[in-house]
Amino acid sequence: MNKSARLFRLFGIDVRIHFSWWFVFILMSWSLATSYFPQIYPGFTTNMYWGFGIVSALLLFISVLLHELSHSLVARAKKIKVESITLFFFGGVAGITKEDIKPSTEFFMAIAGPLFSFFLAGTFYLISLWNVHLLVTPVVSYLAQLNLVLAIFNLIPGFPLDGGRAFRALLYGYYKDLRKATKIASSVGKFFAAVLIILGFFSLFSGVGNGLWFILLGGFLYFIAGMSYEQVVIRQSLVDIMVKDLVVKRVSFVDGNIFVADFLRDYAYSEEESFLVKCDDFFGVFDIRTLPQSYSLSGVLRLKQVAVPLEKIKTISLKENAYDAFHLFSASLSNFIPVMEKGKFMGIVTRRKVMSCLLWKARFGAGSLKKNV
Repeated sequence: MNKSARLFRLFGIDVRIHFSWWFVFILMSWSLATSYFPQIYPGFTTNMYWGFGIVSALLLFISVLLHELSHSLVARAKKIKVESITLFFFGGVAGITKEDIKPSTEFFMAIAGPLFSFFLAGTFYLISLWNVHLLVTPVVSYLAQLNLVLAIFNLIPGFPLDGGRAFRALLYGYYKDLRKATKIASSVGKFFAAVLIILGFFSLFSGVGNGLWFILLGGFLYFIAGMSYEQVVIRQSLVDIMVKDLVVKRVSFVDGNIFVADFLRDYAYSEEESFLVKCDDFFGVFDIRTLPQSYSLSGVLRLKQVAVPLEKIKTISLKENAYDAFHLFSASLSNFIPVMEKGKFMGIVTRRKVMSCLLWKARFGAGSLKKNV
């Protein structure tokens, strides 16, 4: 998710686009312009076919956005905070901060997307029946079909598809075990993804259909299904370990007034890459990976001038848990996170400690080591 760019904000939710979407956009526009529209609607010029293809791909983007937005609005109605929607390879993901969602809530959130896609399919179909314009009918007819396929496809009970999420919600309600429910639903998702990949290769070798799409989609779903289960395992392994039990209170600081060249000489063989920097008028963090090479021999710049002030760095509190720290480390290269409580520096949590906790808890059972951490 880090390789995405913010487009705009809608209903208080950041809409982001992943870099992989551009690949799909170009591939889909080309496929529609050179294959689908010329076969279904002959008689137009090449430029018009490319116009159909590009407009259809853009409207598909809007359809997927509305599909994901329906999930997010249901979540908001259930008092669940949604920070962002990221549109990427063949779909999107809503950035929901809450992890413990009731089975009934997750079920209704999951089916909201396919239901809205059915609504869009019906709307585009009615517009196509009106034949409002010769240039409009091909596009809206295609979008009616695509939204119908999107709705039906997403109802397949394989995680991470919407149907898989609804299926997981039912399993969670029955077993009362999110990890077990996710494992079953993601296994179904992997099986379905493997079927898509096999069908894709069969289509390529037989020359029937567009096998490349099946292979790409199947590979994507297989990867996400596995990653989703791993995310649940990580959460259950870390969520009951509190930051207050991991914080390192006795830490060393580097003098912010020393010159950069002197710092690099004195710490040339240090195993660390991030350092706490402190002096009378500065407190922050310096990471050697952010230092331009041209500054390395500077006898003028002091360390505090190239370090990042603490107020501009994401910190964590004693009341948060190791899973919160894991998320922060996932979005950062730093080997530690400052711990702040009511504006006071309490120490640091290291990446090494969090990953060590994850290894022990995931391997030997979540919850069994809580008192020993």
